[in-house]
Order: sequence, then structure tokens, then C-alpha cells
Amino acid sequence: MMAIDKETYTDKSEENMEKGTTKTAVPAAQAAVESKADTLNPHGAEHEELRRLRDRLAAQSGVVARLGRTLLAAGASAYLVKLSMARLANAIGIEAHHSQVTFSEIVTSAYAHGTFRTESHEQRVFGTNAARLDDLRYLVRSLKPGMLVEEVEHRLDEIVAKPAPYHALVNWLAAGVACAGFCFLNHGGLVECTMVGIAAFFGQMLRRAMLHRGANHFGTWMLCGLVSSLIYMLGTQVLFMSGVVSSMHPQGIISAVLYLVPGFPLVTAILDLVRMDFSAGISRMTYVLLLLISAGTSVWLLSTFFQWHIDPPTTFAVSGLALYPMQALCSFVASLGFAILFSCRLEIALWAALVASVVNVGRLFFVAQGVIPQAAAGLAAIAIGIIAHFISVISKYRYSRTSLTVPAVVIMIPGVPLFSALTHLSDGEIGMAAEPLTQVFFVILAIGVGLAISRMLTDPGWRIDRDTARPGLLEETGWEGSGREFQMR
Repeated sequence: MMAIDKETYTDKSEENMEKGTTKTAVPAAQAAVESKADTLNPHGAEHEELRRLRDRLAAQSGVVARLGRTLLAAGASAYLVKLSMARLANAIGIEAHHSQVTFSEIVTSAYAHGTFRTESHEQRVFGTNAARLDDLRYLVRSLKPGMLVEEVEHRLDEIVAKPAPYHALVNWLAAGVACAGFCFLNHGGLVECTMVGIAAFFGQMLRRAMLHRGANHFGTWMLCGLVSSLIYMLGTQVLFMSGVVSSMHPQGIISAVLYLVPGFPLVTAILDLVRMDFSAGISRMTYVLLLLISAGTSVWLLSTFFQWHIDPPTTFAVSGLALYPMQALCSFVASLGFAILFSCRLEIALWAALVASVVNVGRLFFVAQGVIPQAAAGLAAIAIGIIAHFISVISKYRYSRTSLTVPAVVIMIPGVPLFSALTHLSDGEIGMAAEPLTQVFFVILAIGVGLAISRMLTDPGWRIDRDTARPGLLEETGWEGSGREFQMR
């Protein structure tokens, strides 16, 4: 059969060749088969070229994802992460880059060289490092078209290798000083402020040690809240038994745990929601609420066990003209302490504290004159956002607005009413918890709305919703980030 088939085929081929109808059919078929075989050949030239392009895209996509993970670990908002990755992708030659960012995950898709690559990364480092955020923001602002992956990797290595801007002792002292200043703003006196500073100092010492060892955040917040509250209670007990004070001063116990209020992620979560990055905003807000519940549980346990009255006083310890300088000083101290806790560099921390010392006194004055607290907080947030914008402009955008605004507005978050409401809820006292909880909700909402309004007034990228995955994003903003649409502020 094989011989007959071959012979028949040969005869037919010869007939066709004689007729001239299929003279090129066999060579064309052979060329197609040879071309297909060469394409499928794992050792062929085309396969090697395709593998080289895929390896190049893998390196490009990898460095972009690394930038996103580093930003997310430092506490950046989802919008900043997506915009920064898109600009870097454009700078290193990726044709299109799409990303999905939540509080703990990043999924990216990069398209270039006729192929694509999708990566998924889980980010398990949660914290705040404002100094690193500013360094990364400056890196993104300085991107230029045609940059090499190796150059970006080297600059990222340099940023990550930088040590913390403050020694551990400064970090502990910042927590104590911030909570002491916060205590006065919450109508605490000299005794309360002193004991609050000591309790927060040792609580922050424990929290820093536990976080550096990778401890669970919710367990850490609960244990640190328990330690700070217990130190405050023991300290005031000793003063009372020794006759130094005439009462136990129980109201200051909540101020002793205010360093545990996650102000930076709270503000970032609000900005995520305003930008309609709901996956990141909702997950980040859930993280904030769980941390607050963890710390509030500790205060509730001790106050219930020892039957302490935790509601704060309603009047300041000083009055008259001396009140306003004291409010300004304590606002400055509290904001500076929180800025150091957020790892803001000293010059930025001082600017944020200065802004807070002016604006917060105005807010407290308006509240004393009968203005609704949430209205006063919203107006103060707008003022802080606008002032921070002009400070950033004067510094040629070396100072980011986030690093300037968050330490200034965090002292307006009503932490004492919040923990007080959580304690009343735990005791089943719904009526006593309703008023402070409502106040906390509307004040935080007003702060978020105020910051959003200030962004929309000063930043075109917030007024008009833009697609951060658009090709050509880097060219729109200019090599030095000088464009009007997407300035890295």
C-alpha cells in the first residue's frame, strides 16, 4: 500500500507539473511546514527572542510591583500607589499598566513587547513611615522616560536601606509628650498630664518592641493599652496614698492610650473612600476599627474591674488669657509628638506642629463660642489642607501634603470620647455611649470632608477623576512632575 500511494502521488504530481496548475504547491506547503516547525522549536531563534522579551517584561513588572509594595508598607493611599506604579511603568518602557490595590494586596498587569504579565502580591507589613513615603514620592517625581530597571532597583535599595529618622528613645518620648499634650486639650490637669506622659512612654516602648518582632497588631494594641492604663492607675494610686493629690484623677486613663489611635491609616482610609478606592478604603477602615476596639477593650477591662469613672472633665485646668497660649503649646507638642511617631522628618514635623498650634486653637475657640464641633473640625481641616499646600509649594514639593496634614489633623480626632463610648457600650450603657459615639462619627467625617475639599481646591488631580493606567501618563506630567494634572503632592 505504501508503495502504491507513493507512486500514485508521484504520478499525480508529475501530471500536475506538466499541466502547470500546481507547480508551486509542494514548495509552498513545505515552506509553511518548515516555518511552523521553526516557530515551535524550543531551541529556535524566534523562541529565544520571545523568551528574552518575556524576561525583560518580568523584570520591568517586578520593579513596578516592588515600588507599590514599598509604598503600601509605608502607609500610602491606594491612589498614590497606583499613580506611582503607572508613572514608573511608563518610564521604564511598559506600554500599559493596570493595578488593583487594597490595604494588604496588589495585583498588577503589565503589557509590552506584544505580551503581558500579571502578578499578585500580598503585603503583610502594616505601619507608617512618612520619611520613606517622601523619599519614594521624590523618586517618582524625578522619573524620566527611558530609565533602566537596574537604576530604579538601585534607588529603591538606597531608600529602603535608610535608617529610621529617630532613635528608639526619641520615639518613646514622642508618645509620652504627645499624649500629655493631648491630655490637656481634653481638659486634663498637671497630675493627669504627668502620669499620662509616663504611661504612654512605657506603652510605646512595649509596642515598638512587639512590632519589631512581628507580633499580631490587635494583640499588641490590647496588651499595650492594658499596660499603659495599669501604669496610669498605679501611678495615681501611689500619689493619692502618699498625700500628694487629694483624688485619684481617673479621667486621665483614656489619654494614656491615645498614642494607640491609628491616626495615619484613619486619614488615609478616608482619602481612599473619597477617591472611590473602596477596596482599599473599606479594608483600611476595618483595620482601624479593630485596632480601636482592641485598645478600648483594655481600658474597659480595667475601668470595670476597679470601678473607675472614665468620663473626662468638661472644663480646662486653666482659664482666662492664659488658656490660649497653653492650648497653642499643647497643640504644638501633641502634633510634633505624633509626627515623630509617624516618622516624619524633623523639619516637616515642626511645620505640621506649627500649623496645628494655630489652627487647632481657632477650632477650640469656635467650639467654646457654641459652634458645632463637627463644623469647627471641618473648617479647621480645610484650613490645614490649604496651608499645607502652600508650604509644599514653597518647598518645591519636597514636603508632601500628607506628611504635613495628618499630624496636624490627628489631634482633632476625639480619642477620649471614642474610648469612653466603647467602654460604655461594653458595660451595656447604650444611652451614655450614644452621644459621644455620635460626636466622634461626625467629627471624623467632617475632618475627612474638609481634607477632601482642600485637595479639590488645590489639586486638579482630585477635581477631575482620571485613569491612572492611561499610557503616556509620564509625558503629561513632565519629566520633573511639573504638569498640572498629576503632580506628586
